[in-house]
Formats: sequence, C-alpha cells, structure tokens
Amino acid sequence: MIKIMPFEKLDSKNLLGYLKKVSLQTNNLGIESQEISAFFNVEKIERFNKNSEASVSFVAKNDETGQIIGLAQITRKLRIRYKNQAEFAISVDKEYWGQHFGSKLIEACINQAASKWRIDGLYLEVLSDNQRAIGLYQKYGFKVVGDLPILLTISGQNKPGKIMFKELKK
Repeated sequence: MIKIMPFEKLDSKNLLGYLKKVSLQTNNLGIESQEISAFFNVEKIERFNKNSEASVSFVAKNDETGQIIGLAQITRKLRIRYKNQAEFAISVDKEYWGQHFGSKLIEACINQAASKWRIDGLYLEVLSDNQRAIGLYQKYGFKVVGDLPILLTISGQNKPGKIMFKELKK
C-alpha cells in the first residue's frame, strides 16, 4: 500500500535511490542523472525537513517495502519580503504515473502551504511541452502566469518553460 507522508530522516538512503532512478526516466527534472551524486548524498538528504518553516518534503512510500515512488517539496525564503510565497516541485516514478500519487503529493503540499504556513501562493516551473504536468497543475488551480524562454538545457537544446501560480488566499 502506498502512503503519502512527510519525509523522515531514516528514509534518506531510499530517497537517494529514488532520485537516481527517476532522474533516468524523464527529461522533465532540473537535474541530470550524473549530477545526483554531486548534489545529493545521504547526509544532505537527511537534512530535508530540518527547518520545517523553510522546506517540507513529502514522499509517496510503499508501506511494506519502504520503496519511495514519489517526492514533492515546497520551499520558501524566510525573509520578510518573500515569506508569503513558496516554490513547489514534484516527481513520481514513471512506473506509477497515472495512479494518482502525484495528485496526493500535490494535495499534501497545498495543505502544508495553506494550513500550516498560511502563505498566499505557490509557484512552480514546468517545461512548456509537458502538457501532462501542466494539465495536472491546472486541475489543482495553478495558472500560467509567465513564459521562460529558457527553463532547461537538455542535450544541448534550450527548452522553454512556464511559470505557474496557485493563489491560496482569496
């Protein structure tokens, strides 16, 4: 059974394995597979959720095997002028696409941002040609608010992106 839960330090090794796996599955992430070891190790991952006012990570985890199949994060700057908005990011193991785990991770992040942090809005960046993700984000009230001429460079090709925003307070 897959459960959505806040990331816990004891899952650091499993999360590192997940990041290595998912980075090989898609070009929609902001990190290349060969960069994972340079930017992430168990010690760095153990610090996820260390300051729950600045960053919160949720995982979709198989309760029986401990396998992580999805990750979503919200991060914000704690400076006064930035404190009412945060950035959102998500990934799901390709084997589990279409099974609503992404939706559940999004809901966990929105709930954290609105109920616990009480912020006014969430931003995210997405590749312009990732219509599947854009549709999912729109389902949760994210709206395209801007275009990025270059979001990522993939195999030497610059790829445009979209900035999306979800208002949390009306």
